Amino acid sequence: MGIFAVDGKLAVFLNRLGSLIVLNLLTVVCCIPVITAGAAMTALYSMTLRLTRGEEEQVVGNYLKAFRDNFKQATLLWLIGGGILLFMAFDIWLLRSLTGTFGQVYRIILFVLLLFFVMVLIHAFAVLARFDNTTRNTVKNALLFCAGHIGPACLMVAVALIPVILLTVSYRFLSVGILIGISGPAYLESMYFTPLFRTYEGDAADEK
Repeated sequence: MGIFAVDGKLAVFLNRLGSLIVLNLLTVVCCIPVITAGAAMTALYSMTLRLTRGEEEQVVGNYLKAFRDNFKQATLLWLIGGGILLFMAFDIWLLRSLTGTFGQVYRIILFVLLLFFVMVLIHAFAVLARFDNTTRNTVKNALLFCAGHIGPACLMVAVALIPVILLTVSYRFLSVGILIGISGPAYLESMYFTPLFRTYEGDAADEK
């Protein structure tokens, strides 16, 4: 099978890249109202998890279905988690003029806590995308995944921040961010989540 064959590696790569670009644009549009960002991210993880499992499906229709199906729970998670993140970020901004050792230590503690909540939110949206469960158990399972696999969990936060880091280096990466700045990291994270979830699927709630 040649590289340029219809089912060759190049074709598979281009199809996957095209799907990620479409998913990125859908997620950006669905995040614009802000309050719907949680449902948009959950729908994105639902699709990237399917892609990593080799389930090539109709992207737009399934994304919108996952968006609708998870809207209530994902929005609740986002309002609570996003509110906490906003409060911490605002607190760090207010303390920027606070000098001395106490001010520095306090800002560092808040920043670490902020990254921790980002980590939990990433896992919560991914868990919600994969399993049918109550909101409480979704958060509980997300915390357990973070605590039981703290190293990879921290790496997931780093992966999610790649577009932000690239933009701080140069605005030339803006086009990359628009095309796969959200879906790209989500796909890389799903490559970790898929085998992780498979280990626990026998004991978990209903799968999606």
